[in-house]
Amino acid sequence: MRDIWTVFRKEIYRVFSDKRLILSIFLLPGLSIFLIYSLMGTFLGDMEEDLENHESIIYESNMPSTLRDQINAAYNVEIHDASGMEEASLIDNVLSGEYDLVILFEENFETKIANYETQEAPDLEVIYNEGEQNSTKAYNQITTILNQYQQSVIQNRLEDPEDYLVYDMSAQGLVDEENVVAQGIASLMPMLIIIFLFTGAMSIGPDAIAGEKERGTIATLLVRPIRRRSIALGKVASLSLLALLSALSSFVGIILSLPRLMQMDENMPDVSIYTFQDYFSILLVLLTTVIFVVGLVSIISAYAKTIKEASMLIMPVYFLAIIVGMMNSFGADVNQEMWVHLIPIFGQINILAGILTFDYTLANLLVTMASSLIYTLGFVVLLNAMFNSEKIMFSR
Repeated sequence: MRDIWTVFRKEIYRVFSDKRLILSIFLLPGLSIFLIYSLMGTFLGDMEEDLENHESIIYESNMPSTLRDQINAAYNVEIHDASGMEEASLIDNVLSGEYDLVILFEENFETKIANYETQEAPDLEVIYNEGEQNSTKAYNQITTILNQYQQSVIQNRLEDPEDYLVYDMSAQGLVDEENVVAQGIASLMPMLIIIFLFTGAMSIGPDAIAGEKERGTIATLLVRPIRRRSIALGKVASLSLLALLSALSSFVGIILSLPRLMQMDENMPDVSIYTFQDYFSILLVLLTTVIFVVGLVSIISAYAKTIKEASMLIMPVYFLAIIVGMMNSFGADVNQEMWVHLIPIFGQINILAGILTFDYTLANLLVTMASSLIYTLGFVVLLNAMFNSEKIMFSR
């Protein structure tokens, strides 16, 4: 145990005695994420506010006065007369964004509607730009008014509209606001947590073993009267602590920026919808996952000859973890099958999503943690064998 503690202290001292490492590993990740996500939330909020407050510029010809009054009463619009203007010019102005929407009614539109039994249905053309949010917003508003107008005309044509009323439906939409927030967080957070854990391990893991091989200092450590199993355990323990601290820095940054990112207002619940038990469960998953990730990174680092080679070998595993994390971000339901929680990375992401959406069992949590520990134990055994291999440890 003393030997493990010696190696552990050596690695911790190496990192905490370097101010640049402290800044890059523990402070910059959380601070950068907080600033980036807060700015993203601010920009998104400003865009939404600008879209909501925008006065739609609409050009029309032959619009019935009843429709004009309805549109003016319902929405923030500025309606101009397009009579005499060429359609090509109107289209160009819509494409350039100068006009939000153009709506062209056939002459004597209302008269032809009233005389529908003897005349053909009048034409109506709406021109808008699908690539512009303001134009799409104006189109949705106008079509809402037009649909209402159409329904009122149809009802007026019926001799006795009440005879055609099949049912009178009322809809009541229910929203569990806490569940909406939880789903939003769960679609993002598990993937980010795994990325943070890998990023933290990747920032220090290659240098801890491959770096010492590259510098030639690994020989000094191996010739000391310390069992190589203790070296392996000490490396994994110290790197796990450092990677966890780095991940927690990023985790705190994302938690602090979530209200701004999700544009939560006073009418919505905040991220404190989780209990102490939920946070403790997340912490347990983090602890067991980080040692799994560090064990995997340590194996790759011990195999590599240089820091650059170790980083290159770790990258495919990192990308694979991101892909697995993205699978949960597309709204997939939490899988409650116990065997799923035995799958490395996917099981951890699945249980994290379950915790964040209040949809998990204690048995699945324990299986996930136990599988991570078992895999890590296997990594430690393999790492010990690699440390005992002169060919691997002294290859340069």
